[in-house]
Amino acid sequence: MPTSATESYQKSPVTRDRLRPRSIFSIIIFVLATILTPIAVAGHWAHSTVIDAERYIETVGPIGADPEVQAAFGEIVTTAILEQVDTEAIVGDFLGGLLPGLPIIGERLSGPIATGINGLIGQAVNTFVTSDAFTQAWLTLNIAAQKGLIAVLEGKPGGPLEIQGDNLVLNLDPLIALGQEKLVEQGITFAENITVPQTDRQFILMSVPALEQARTIYSYSAPILNWVVVFVAFMFIGAILLARRRARTAVAVGIVVMASAVLLYAAVTIGEGTFTNQFVGSIFETAAVIVYQNFLAYLVAGVQALFVLGIMIVVGGWLSGRTNSAQYVRGHFTNGLNEIAARTGWNTGDVLGPYAPWIRWAVIVFWLIFLLSGTYLGSTSGVMFTLLMAGVWTGLEILIRASAQPTMQEVLVEQFEVIEVRDLT
Repeated sequence: MPTSATESYQKSPVTRDRLRPRSIFSIIIFVLATILTPIAVAGHWAHSTVIDAERYIETVGPIGADPEVQAAFGEIVTTAILEQVDTEAIVGDFLGGLLPGLPIIGERLSGPIATGINGLIGQAVNTFVTSDAFTQAWLTLNIAAQKGLIAVLEGKPGGPLEIQGDNLVLNLDPLIALGQEKLVEQGITFAENITVPQTDRQFILMSVPALEQARTIYSYSAPILNWVVVFVAFMFIGAILLARRRARTAVAVGIVVMASAVLLYAAVTIGEGTFTNQFVGSIFETAAVIVYQNFLAYLVAGVQALFVLGIMIVVGGWLSGRTNSAQYVRGHFTNGLNEIAARTGWNTGDVLGPYAPWIRWAVIVFWLIFLLSGTYLGSTSGVMFTLLMAGVWTGLEILIRASAQPTMQEVLVEQFEVIEVRDLT
């Protein structure tokens, strides 16, 4: 029985030798890129948020203005004052000297008066923590903390960051000292001699084992963290180009990107519980949630954008496939572009047409490099740039299709009309 041309092509040793390496390389690159995607996104976030001083301040700066954080600092200072100063005893002694013959009246008045004084102390503290002075002090502390964190990652601890026992902590002494100074200015002179407990003067950032891991990662990846996401994107592009079924591979890439986004979001959610559990029962219990959410806000926004990007890749891969539905949608879109191109009357397609694949990939590569190399993923600027590139893509497609040469469809229509004329004559 004769073998068809397709079967002969598939069974040919030459064909197998030519196709197998491409498929193998495509699978290897795809698997490596899949493994690296969540690591690359997390590393890019760490570089952009922690290493980049400007992004770091943009991230942690607003935390100092949050009411929960301000309330936590206010409670620290107020509690420290009230624990070390027995206002009721001081008032009792004062009234005893003022009313030596009326001790009962002094005892009854000392409690309410002391409560009122404690309230005034709390109000004075709250006035400070809600002031611009506190916000500016918070920014100054975090600018120093960011520099100190880089030093710690490089093995040179210093500044407001200290290693205390098994933890890396942020020393809050500058903020507390400023608070005491402001209280003294408001007439609460004894606040100057108040000693805040060490446990309330420190904010735990990470454990020492986690710090050692961070140092190792930083030492090897710091030079490439800003570009690692772009590198992974190029790996996926290479896997698509080498694949025999590029449309299906593109869909698979989109699914991987979406799955990586879900994985990272789950890690952020679980990590919040782990982080905040360290502060259960402490003054920072409520503020810790605010700090965690603000610090990871850019990562969450990036993960959400990554999920949307995965959907776009899946849709793009589906549209480039051979299914009837994809061909139907693609056909309508193509006909619309062809109609617009025909109405322009230009012949740009004669020049750009042969280079159409290169032009399309150049637009995709430029878009990905811009979107992934900076801090635009998940930002308004990234969305606006994506819309801009979609407009550029559409414009280039019109230029590619605008041709003075008749299309195959026009040639067939013209020949059909000629045949009809001949039949009629």
